[in-house]
Amino acid sequence: MLWPAWIAPPSPPRFPHLDGVRAIAALSVLGVHTAGLTTFTTSNDLLGPLTARLNVGVAIFFVLSGFLLYRPFVAARLADRDAPRIGGYLRRRALRIVPAYWLALTLLAIWPGLNGVFTKDWWVYYGFAQNLRGGWILQGIGPAWTLHVELTFYALLPFLALAAARWLRGRPVAQQLWPELAAIAVLGLLSLALRAWRSVAGSPTEVGANLLPQLFLWFALGLALAVVSAHVADRPVGRRPGWVRFVGAHPGVPWAGAVAVLLLSTQVGLPILPLADYDTYELLCEHVLYALIAVLVVLPAAIGTDGGGRVRALLASRPLVWLGLVSYGVYLWHLPLGEEINARLGPRVADLGFPIITLAVLAASLVAATLSYTLVERPLMRRFRGSPAPRAAERPAPVHAG
Repeated sequence: MLWPAWIAPPSPPRFPHLDGVRAIAALSVLGVHTAGLTTFTTSNDLLGPLTARLNVGVAIFFVLSGFLLYRPFVAARLADRDAPRIGGYLRRRALRIVPAYWLALTLLAIWPGLNGVFTKDWWVYYGFAQNLRGGWILQGIGPAWTLHVELTFYALLPFLALAAARWLRGRPVAQQLWPELAAIAVLGLLSLALRAWRSVAGSPTEVGANLLPQLFLWFALGLALAVVSAHVADRPVGRRPGWVRFVGAHPGVPWAGAVAVLLLSTQVGLPILPLADYDTYELLCEHVLYALIAVLVVLPAAIGTDGGGRVRALLASRPLVWLGLVSYGVYLWHLPLGEEINARLGPRVADLGFPIITLAVLAASLVAATLSYTLVERPLMRRFRGSPAPRAAERPAPVHAG
């Protein structure tokens, strides 16, 4: 069947709502780019500051990666089981990222054309290195600079898990939660301090601002959610912490909080130009506000998932599940296709450009992403990973842009 994403899985996955979260993040990433392409962000005084902040999708995806990838290590440790095998873990990560990216990079370089790919610097783009130099970062598939960050995190994570296991060895399970959360908090705050120091010492837009050490806070929040989730998963609902029970019963509250912080982010003087230079205050303010928004968005799908409600019903809806399933492809294809669509269609739609261009880019990206997933990504994962591909909500996808 060509469109399997329309079909609900036969049994609910462990985190059945995370694909919906991923879909919302993908839409925000697409929206920030189409708003910039059509100059909506700079021309609409009311909504422009809001569309400028839709790059918060990057933070959401990094929190999701931290949560989904670290949780199996924590759960295995708490249950006194063997941790996931590193070889299998790395193979799954490579299969999830590399084939679809190389396919999109090659086809998009042929049409509509990508700067830098078919040059002497081809290895930069095929080797996930475009954010290591300022002149490379917006070449190729522009948003793909985040893949280098993800790959660095993937390589680091097993070492973090091993260090945590050795440090906590011998402690009762009940005494592992707070020390591990404290250690994760220290790492996140060190990352934020590094970002602040480099911004003051150098430039807020230096290359290092787009590398893992300065972005680790967002992953750290996902790690913390993974630790809490693993610790409370097997407890009866009545024995879970009060705030976990509250999130389970009222998932709309964290989402309302995320919306409130998003609106706040439009009122604190952050730049709205797509490639604006940030000063230190703006860089850190945006970074912290995005961290808070991301964790509030992910929280109802990761913690207290036994409850229902409209939020979780929306996250489990088939359109969002489908979009979340193919969101990596949407991430890869949407901006080059959007630039081409805007160039051809933009002059014809005048003031209605933003909504029309956004819908056109979404439709074209979904077609390309679904074909990529159905014909390339899923067959390769099933063929080489050694076991059936996991359900969509259990499989993290590095879909982000900036």
